[in-house]
Amino acid sequence: MILEGVSLERAGGRGVCIAHAPDGKTLLVSGGAPGDVVTVKVLRKKKKHLEGIIERIEIPSPHRVEPTCAYAAHCGGCSWQHVAYEEQARFKEIEVRENLRRIGDISCDDFRPIILAPAALRYRNKLEFSFSSSRWLSWEEIASEAVIAQKNALGFHVPGMWDKIMDIDTCHLQPEPSNAIKNFVRQYALDHALTFFHPREKHGMLRTMMVRCTQAGQWMLVMQFYEAPGKEGLALLQAVVDTFPEITSLYYAHNPKPNDSIYDVDLVLFAGETHLTEHMPSALAGGKALSFKIGPKSFYQTNPAQAHRLYSEVLALAGLKGGETVYDLYTGTGTIALFMAQVAGKVVGVESVPEAIAAAKENAIANGLNNTVFEVGDMRQAFSEVLWDAHGKPDVLVTDPPRDGMHPKVVAQLLTLDIPKIVYVSCNSASQARDLALLKEAYDIVTIQPVDMFPQTHHVENIALLSRKNG
Repeated sequence: MILEGVSLERAGGRGVCIAHAPDGKTLLVSGGAPGDVVTVKVLRKKKKHLEGIIERIEIPSPHRVEPTCAYAAHCGGCSWQHVAYEEQARFKEIEVRENLRRIGDISCDDFRPIILAPAALRYRNKLEFSFSSSRWLSWEEIASEAVIAQKNALGFHVPGMWDKIMDIDTCHLQPEPSNAIKNFVRQYALDHALTFFHPREKHGMLRTMMVRCTQAGQWMLVMQFYEAPGKEGLALLQAVVDTFPEITSLYYAHNPKPNDSIYDVDLVLFAGETHLTEHMPSALAGGKALSFKIGPKSFYQTNPAQAHRLYSEVLALAGLKGGETVYDLYTGTGTIALFMAQVAGKVVGVESVPEAIAAAKENAIANGLNNTVFEVGDMRQAFSEVLWDAHGKPDVLVTDPPRDGMHPKVVAQLLTLDIPKIVYVSCNSASQARDLALLKEAYDIVTIQPVDMFPQTHHVENIALLSRKNG
């Protein structure tokens, strides 16, 4: 079905725009900008809405800009790159407000403007690329009927196509020499006839590569081989080390598993240090910066500059004066907990992943923060008055759950415990709104503060400050 003269009315979730078909049905359109007038090709007809893509832009939105990246229309990684950055951020702020209102029936007198990122490009400290011997072909290549001699690719998965990789020369989300390293690896592999992984037929040597960096310019490369690398694969690694002295750490893995996750794979240190070291400015004026060891399997916020701003807002909303006991649920490797510990009297971090807790303890020792306690446990059982008996009652609770939000049992437990203040950090305002709707029977929603951590994408972080109701 083709619909002409469709006005894209506003931004919706996940980077789509919302319009209405002639029959009044809601129409979700990918690749648009609010204010566009477009011709839409309808791809899916659902019971309550239609989904489509733009066939032609009839009148461009005043918010539309030329994307920096040549792959933006197809890659899927930067769903908003065709929209001016300030407008991207404004749409995200509206999305947070709408999710809170529509899902949680929440209004807040102190809803603060979204905090923009200091850089809209080159902000990521981690990118993961995939190899493929059967690359994605554009419609132009297919229509040309030309013989495609070179089908190897190193780049990103095309949205909705698990087995197709778009060959990428330049990604603008990570600083250099990220692209230089990636392009060197691909060219070396082509020149030396190293085989690229075929995701359907399950053969080929080169599978994935991950590039990490710190703000100070340290770099880590992690290569995954589907077939054992042998001397040819190791020669590639040595060539990378010889060409890029910036690489502080180089790991590799032989991974013949069905999936390419590295978290259950043994990694071999080929060259350099076991980890990178990232530094985060102190929470205290004139204080010593925090340092965090980042290994190949470590989690760390992918926008480190904006992460500091996010944590600073969490600390400010917590209103610590010094001496308070703070609990940090879903603490991960303890980044928020350690940031808070610079001011708090004591911080207790709880996390279900033992490796993350081990890293949090190591980071606490490295930073000389002896007022922290880290506990391993399933949040549904671990956070209880038993924990209070061991470590004291919290004055402030910080929670930063995964995208699905808090488990209902955790929310139910929070309602039974008399905690004066909760700071809820979320990467998904929809699940956050659901949880806040349950918590508002016992808590007032005092402040809402969106933070843009991921420019060019639809993702947005949101902080909510809750205060226990009297009586």
